[in-house]
Amino acid sequence: MRVHSLSASSPSEVERSLRELAQKTERVASLLLAGLSPREAAHSAELDLQTAVNIQERTPKAFLSVVWNFALESGAAPSAVLNVCAEAFAHAAENARHARVQLSGPQAATHLVMTLPVVAVAGGYLAGYNPLAFLLGSLFGWLILVGAAFLMFLSSRWSRRMVRHAQQWEWSRGMAAEAMSMSLSAGHSLAQARRWAAQVATSFTVDHEMAQQELARCDEFMELASRTGVGLSGLLRSQAQRERNAAREEAQMRVEKLAVRLMIPLGVCVLPAFIAVGVLPLVASVISSTALNS
Repeated sequence: MRVHSLSASSPSEVERSLRELAQKTERVASLLLAGLSPREAAHSAELDLQTAVNIQERTPKAFLSVVWNFALESGAAPSAVLNVCAEAFAHAAENARHARVQLSGPQAATHLVMTLPVVAVAGGYLAGYNPLAFLLGSLFGWLILVGAAFLMFLSSRWSRRMVRHAQQWEWSRGMAAEAMSMSLSAGHSLAQARRWAAQVATSFTVDHEMAQQELARCDEFMELASRTGVGLSGLLRSQAQRERNAAREEAQMRVEKLAVRLMIPLGVCVLPAFIAVGVLPLVASVISSTALNS
């Protein structure tokens, strides 16, 4: 069975999904405060929360459906829970927008670099030579052309793979802490809140190690709250925001590394292809012209 997930999708896809869901979620919360029933509010906001959602999809809507059912079953105020979700989605969408903007520079540079061999051929014609006559007029020229095409294909695949790795985005960072805070606000015990946070972390976070780290930090705040008497719910909300900030910083670091790593396919593939189709035909034409003149 194919599992769909936004947890490791590109920032643009995540941003679009999260912003739309944040707006609809906030609208449902406002309609609930205005006195509409949960079913009427969700229908008016065009947000289907009654249909069962497969949590294996690991999408924001699946998370919202789980939270919605939790609020209805636990007796928590649905409007308050939805406002928390809307705020969390909006923050995550802003982080995704930041990652998308940061990626635009390296992506544009990659597309520009891929045009270098074509520019080299055009430059040869402007210089008064005919590079294609050399490339298409002999077996050696065809071998150079095929080799250059293969290098450009390899560079394209290599660069796209690097960009795809830098695009990976965990929209669910911080949601475990948010879920635990919601559960505590609904009057659940610490044990119940911790179990629900664990369910959210394991169900909606692709990186298992990252999920365990988030739960470990929740445990640290539980211990801190029990030792000092401070409100745990507020600590968890702050921790959720710190998790989202950390996700944004990690995405920025990946983009900064990408700008350097993209030089590898440039030097290994694009530069040799540029020399093969741009420089070699010019050199051959110059030698040929010199031989004819002599």
